[in-house]
Amino acid sequence: MLRHPSCVVALGLLSLVGVSAAAEARITSIVVTTKTSPAFGGQSFGSVGQYEQLDGTALGEIDPKDPLTSAIQDIELAPRNSRGMVEYSMDISILKPINTSLGNHTILYDVVNRGNKSSPSLNIGVTATKPQGDGFLESEGYTLVWSGWEGDITTGIKINLPVAKNKNGSEITGNVRAEYILGAPANTVDVTAQPAYAAVSTSNAGATLTMRVHQNDPKVAIDNSQWAFADCSTVSFPGTPSTTKVCLNGGFDTNHIYELVYTAQNPTVAGIGFAATRDFVSFLRGGNGNHDHGKKRSTAGPAPTNPLDSSVDHAIIYGSSQSGRWIRTFLELGFNEGSDHDRVFEGAIPHKSSNRGAFDVRFAQPTRLSGTQHTEKQFPGQESPQT
Repeated sequence: MLRHPSCVVALGLLSLVGVSAAAEARITSIVVTTKTSPAFGGQSFGSVGQYEQLDGTALGEIDPKDPLTSAIQDIELAPRNSRGMVEYSMDISILKPINTSLGNHTILYDVVNRGNKSSPSLNIGVTATKPQGDGFLESEGYTLVWSGWEGDITTGIKINLPVAKNKNGSEITGNVRAEYILGAPANTVDVTAQPAYAAVSTSNAGATLTMRVHQNDPKVAIDNSQWAFADCSTVSFPGTPSTTKVCLNGGFDTNHIYELVYTAQNPTVAGIGFAATRDFVSFLRGGNGNHDHGKKRSTAGPAPTNPLDSSVDHAIIYGSSQSGRWIRTFLELGFNEGSDHDRVFEGAIPHKSSNRGAFDVRFAQPTRLSGTQHTEKQFPGQESPQT
């Protein structure tokens, strides 16, 4: 029997899809390290019943050649495993009905703000001793999900990101700007707090440290002999040499804005946080690129067990301030399309977040505040569209 020409074209396209999907982005492992069941001291929430909390780690990999990851800055310079994939790991937390069939089959994904959960505040009356507050979200049957996306934090829910290297394997370096406004006098500031990148050397040659009282005042240069890449917290100036700290002779006061411009090294591939979120939520919804695509797919190992089984029909995403700007950037860069080409989130709630942010640039510094009237006016934090 002869096939219609359109059928032949369709079959050809399907075969091409099968070839390209051999290296799809996917979650490769879920490790639950802590399970609290039931949560909230056994409280039951209406017809939904009791909840349980799962905390642990998710491992994943993405294809640097996939058009869906092409927006990630420096993805082509990230290290690859034996399958040519870029790996990452991230903290995860899931709060779900013990009996998932009694929930509303909807994920409320909370984009963590500097590693902290925000969505519990959607319940009224949340306190440290009563984290469920009035239990509105739980009584409605939502499954709450968090995962790490930010690599420049040391506490909270975070992601471990690969470091980009030049194609010849050498370290990538570049100018980085930091701004310090202290709430208390100090003789040393931590370079890797904001931003998260060490200097290339303990020599401050070529680096500049300036001070000014107001944001628009002329910047007064501090002579390089009066400051050092060093720690003076226990040893007086010039202190103990360090590529991650800056010491000022006489100390930093609270009346000035200090600006440091220096050469940093080893930028992380920060945009992976977008793909990791996309793939984790897609996985929880039952899609993970875990289809049988032949030999290359089999070497990646079996798909991990989905802690939500097949209970999820919908997903919405919530974020406030920094994490709300992250949502706008996530959408703008096209990450709401999963590797299976399905939509990841049906709805988004970017709370008090009027713009996008610089979350996908070389030497990204997501923890830093975006530019305001009095601080960080030179930091690339305000991007259109704005409302």
